[in-house]
Amino acid sequence: MMHYSFTAARPKQIFSKIVKIWWFYIFVSLVVMLGFSFNLDLQTQEHNRKTQEMLKRQAFYQDQIAKINQDRERLEYELQMTKNSEINNIVIKSAIDNLLSLIPDQITINLIEIQKDALIIRGNTPSKEVFRYLLQDPLKAIFGESRVNFYMLSNGGYEFVSESKVEQFLTGSMN
Repeated sequence: MMHYSFTAARPKQIFSKIVKIWWFYIFVSLVVMLGFSFNLDLQTQEHNRKTQEMLKRQAFYQDQIAKINQDRERLEYELQMTKNSEINNIVIKSAIDNLLSLIPDQITINLIEIQKDALIIRGNTPSKEVFRYLLQDPLKAIFGESRVNFYMLSNGGYEFVSESKVEQFLTGSMN
């Protein structure tokens, strides 16, 4: 056997050692990149899930804010109505006090009925003149229109029904 080489024959490899190292690093790089890509996909899905959850919470909170605003507006309206009612009650109380102070001692009142634009008073008076001068004239000054019906009583006095109405130009300006 003849040898033409000073070195012993070695088996020949398809890939050299350097190519194998490069293939290893390329494979490791691909695995790392696939890992990062998978991790990025997971984080993106988690972020999208949290975004959807936050959008639902935002819609819920916006609905709650709208409900609270409606309740606040309703409460403000009720408060204003209560204040108006309280003011109206004070005005009515003052008007009734003033009305009662108008009634002279000679006249006895049995009923006072307050309607939207009228005041009805029923009672007894010793004479028509006492009523007309002491009560009807002040009522005309306040209401603008006042009329009375008298009914004779057995004791010589009169029972009366007085109806005083607010004039139209006053009711239009009060609304």
